[in-house]
Amino acid sequence: MTRKMVLETQRLVMRPFTLDDEDIISELYGDSDIMMFMPCGRLTDEEIRAHTRQVVSDWDARPQMNYEMAVIAKADSRKIGRARIHMDYGNDTAMLGWLLVRSEWGKGYATEITRSLLGYCFDVMRVHRVCALCHPDNIGSWKVMEKCGLRREAHYVRKVKYLSDDGTHWEDELEYAMLDEEFRRM
Repeated sequence: MTRKMVLETQRLVMRPFTLDDEDIISELYGDSDIMMFMPCGRLTDEEIRAHTRQVVSDWDARPQMNYEMAVIAKADSRKIGRARIHMDYGNDTAMLGWLLVRSEWGKGYATEITRSLLGYCFDVMRVHRVCALCHPDNIGSWKVMEKCGLRREAHYVRKVKYLSDDGTHWEDELEYAMLDEEFRRM
């Protein structure tokens, strides 16, 4: 992929983050409801600025491992989320991720994002396997994964260290995956 890469669905455009996208990163990573199932928890303004710089610079890394994209609603050009592909080139595997602003939950956007990322990973990047992770209580996310054809491979017990205002604690994690041949049969 290159900095010029753009993915489109019926209702969305996904394009590389720029420094001008700090607003959507702030809206996503600064919202405790959105970040409830993210190990890093809600980010401070300083952490958001640093994260924005990092995801923008990741597009210039070689080999490129992280592909972080702003998600834009076509209808009104609003930034509504983040889509991510993280590559493990040694194992021909991609890990997917997404975040949406709360006002856009339940509208099918996560499914649209996931299907688009799956297609890109298997058809363009030619990976062998795609996976996605989520907290077991994040029912919306694992339902999206299942709807898109990923299967639950594992339920890890106390695998991920979560940061919160109360300190740190360990949480479970679910792993979903799909192989190239499974994608081809869909």
